[in-house]
Amino acid sequence: MKKVVVLMMSAALVVTGLNAQAPVSPLAEGVKMLNYEKNKSALTFFKEALDKNPGDPETTFWYGQAILSQNYNGVSTPESIQQAKALYQQALQAKGNDAWLLVGMAHIQSLEGVDDNAVKQNLEVAITSSLISKGKLKGKPNPEIINAIGRVYAELPSTIGDHQFAIDKLKETVSSNETAGASLYINLGINYLKLGGERGGEAVSAFQEAINRDAKNAYAYYRIGKVYQTQANKESLEDNFRKAVEIDQAIAPVYMSKYTYYSDKNTDSAKSNLDTYLKYADKDPVLDFLNADYLFQAGQYDQSLAKAKELEAAVGVTALPRLSILLAYIADRKGDSVSSKNYVDQFLNNKAVEKIESSDYELAVKVYSKFPGNQAVLADLLTKAIAGETQKANKLKYYKLGADMYEKAAMYTEALKWYGDYSALRGLKDEVYFYKTASLAINAKDGVTAAAAAKEYIAAFPDKPNGYNFNNKAAKLIDTAHALGLQFEAAKLQNEFFAKDPSKYKQGFISNYYTMMGYYNENKDFENAIAMCDKVLEIIPAEPQTVQIKEGLMKNWEIYKKMKAKEPVKN
Repeated sequence: MKKVVVLMMSAALVVTGLNAQAPVSPLAEGVKMLNYEKNKSALTFFKEALDKNPGDPETTFWYGQAILSQNYNGVSTPESIQQAKALYQQALQAKGNDAWLLVGMAHIQSLEGVDDNAVKQNLEVAITSSLISKGKLKGKPNPEIINAIGRVYAELPSTIGDHQFAIDKLKETVSSNETAGASLYINLGINYLKLGGERGGEAVSAFQEAINRDAKNAYAYYRIGKVYQTQANKESLEDNFRKAVEIDQAIAPVYMSKYTYYSDKNTDSAKSNLDTYLKYADKDPVLDFLNADYLFQAGQYDQSLAKAKELEAAVGVTALPRLSILLAYIADRKGDSVSSKNYVDQFLNNKAVEKIESSDYELAVKVYSKFPGNQAVLADLLTKAIAGETQKANKLKYYKLGADMYEKAAMYTEALKWYGDYSALRGLKDEVYFYKTASLAINAKDGVTAAAAAKEYIAAFPDKPNGYNFNNKAAKLIDTAHALGLQFEAAKLQNEFFAKDPSKYKQGFISNYYTMMGYYNENKDFENAIAMCDKVLEIIPAEPQTVQIKEGLMKNWEIYKKMKAKEPVKN
């Protein structure tokens, strides 16, 4: 189960001119709760804080953020959006265009699909209205407001909002403020990650700078560990998660991340981290989903199914979108393909799903492939997965899934395209590449591609038979009428290879001699055509069909010679 990850550390860290002796903000504990995914506790904390300080814009901002965090899947629900919107609107009516409230409303606008430029204009108003009026940073943006903007964009899905805008504002602020707090760098790092691609290094650098400014920042170590987790770098993720726990053993997201990492690798480690997570996380019956997931990973499918069905009836799949895919996995393991497909459909069509894991795509392909006619749907799904993926290994996996799916369906042209994309990204032309490319091209009746792959195969592996075999087949696809000489040249080249071990390739010799015989016959070179018959008869003496063909060729040769003799001599 994936929860919202709030991306600011203590609000005290971003006060202008902050130093080690700066007082801790009374809101810092609530922000820490959000960072640690204790969202229900954070909601109670900020509600009580607002009751004690009614109308305070900063407290109102954070209470709205806590409202938006009340979900179980990383996506704010329509109900939470409307509740936070009402809070911010009411506060704006009472306080006017306060910077904190404008930033909060910008969050709502982005979630509701307001144009990015309009949102950014409102944020520029918030920045301008909160410029520092005195001191060394006079005329500069208030770092607290910039941090709040960075936090909002860090909370938005990667597909919503201009995350580069947040990065630019954060970088401008930290570059002009030597005492910028750690949380600005944390928000900077998370926004880098929202851009996808190869921005992980920049994100880690930002998180490390947060640690440089606050050596006891457990959350920054956790965020670095999460980056390495996406790269499957076990040593680095473990090292950073360990440092986070050494600073604060109550940082629950670390244990959830380790549970996720070990869930399909080591059920004992997974269970230990799950138990620790539940110890520190907010108490919530919906966390029973984690137990259902663990039971599945441990191979206890009936128990997992019973727990998942209870949750389906009590909570539903909108609040817990991964419940559908868990039920799909269970049904697949129990051999119920129809139910598995229905649950996969339900999962993929659930708009609340923030991220589809690579294993989910594998399951979708496996299940859908059992039902005819789903190839186009799966191809579209995999294409979207590739577009949104940052890891090369996963992209390769998706391309391979597409190629295998089409090959299994005997849709070889499509399979060849997907395998070509897979190979281009893989960047390695080994024997597997040549064999698979040539084989798919032959089945797709694409003689040109097959011939090119076969020739490269022969050049790279001259002592292997498959390249010559594919070259022969490709020539037959291209030169169907023996008019180009391609079949002849391919047969001749393969015979040179066969000559290294004649006894092993007798049938191959015979087939090629017939091919060469056909070429000579088409070009009225009866003498060489007859010679090819003799080659066959050396291998299988007195073979009736070959003897008959030779007799026919000899008659044709005699007729041809007489015709040539009657032709007038050209001057």
